Amino acid sequence: MFKGLLLKILDLIYKKKCIVCSCAKTDDLLCKNCAKDVNFLSGFPHKIYNSIPIYSACVYTTTVKTIIHLLKFSHKKQASLVLAQLLFEYFKKLKLNNDFIIVYPGSFYLTKWMRGYEHMYLVAKEFSKLSGLKFYKSAILKVKNITPQYKAKNRRKNVLGAYQINKKIINKIKDKPILLIDDIITTGATIEEVINTLKKEGVSNITCITISKAIKM
Repeated sequence: MFKGLLLKILDLIYKKKCIVCSCAKTDDLLCKNCAKDVNFLSGFPHKIYNSIPIYSACVYTTTVKTIIHLLKFSHKKQASLVLAQLLFEYFKKLKLNNDFIIVYPGSFYLTKWMRGYEHMYLVAKEFSKLSGLKFYKSAILKVKNITPQYKAKNRRKNVLGAYQINKKIINKIKDKPILLIDDIITTGATIEEVINTLKKEGVSNITCITISKAIKM
């Protein structure tokens, strides 16, 4: 009896709030009102690069953009739970039957040090729990810090040589179906550079899914 009462009190004190608008009218980290702003995309590849399909789960709208920014810039680690859930909901609709190994583009070591964590590692970890798929931490290393560029031509030049495959892991993923995940695709320069890096190391069975896609209105 006492235990049940204590749990009810704790539930009232620590009631979940929406990560976007902070309202407490929810039992989850994303309220129904903010969830309405999440616009899922079709279950077809939104881009094909070197025979590799690239899917995107959601449009980079206000809610999705806010959640990504909270994770990357505001130290809201719980945002990774929401992003992983959005990614998983979309992944289920694709009905891809491969026993994938999840990998993700790593963060530059200074960025990781300043932030205190690697944001896509947190998403990959939660997505792995939801999907039951195995993932490798630090499989794709970012070895070059990148200054943001807004023109597609400059972005491609900027990311050239920015990634390397972890030599300790390459033999574990080389002949496996790989699910490459990332947070956002704009010009596609980053994801394409990562694909090129994987292919140079002999990894060819790759499927890419980003959480969001920036779409010009």
